Amino acid sequence: MTVPKFVQKIISVIEAKEEFLEADGLYRASGNLSQVQKIRLNADQYKFECIDTEEDVHVLAGALKLFFRELMEPAIPTQYFEKSLEISSMRVNRADRVKKFRELLLTFPKENYETLKFLFTHLLKVTEYREKNRMQISNLAIVFGPTLMWPATESLNLALDMMQQNLVIECLLLEFKQIFVK
Repeated sequence: MTVPKFVQKIISVIEAKEEFLEADGLYRASGNLSQVQKIRLNADQYKFECIDTEEDVHVLAGALKLFFRELMEPAIPTQYFEKSLEISSMRVNRADRVKKFRELLLTFPKENYETLKFLFTHLLKVTEYREKNRMQISNLAIVFGPTLMWPATESLNLALDMMQQNLVIECLLLEFKQIFVK
């Protein structure tokens, strides 16, 4: 599997405890920044033991978001940023949008495709607990839009881009089963 070990490890720990998945505001609420940084520094040295012993799910969620934010190239590579926004805002029927996204994602590097698929599978599992954690797809899209994709150069309309980034992630989550098929 080409999904980074850190991503696999954090997600497996979060999913191992139902109380973690039920945590109010999972991925929206902030964890203790010094604890998040500790996990990040250990992960940089391929030391993942501290992930197993972390008791605050918001620290784990914060570390996962930080991992994606600190990538040199976002999970949705910058070269696909404009095309992704374009597809999400096209005035076409659902099936055409799904087809366009599927075609686009199949051109992604394998690592990016597999990592997004793995992460989105997890995020959809998080939504299964939305009655308790209050994290439905739209909320996760707001959190992960700017975390998973950003433009190559600073945007002139940051608010519009962020709204469209959220729409991209929301569409990928809503249509996951149709888009992430090989």
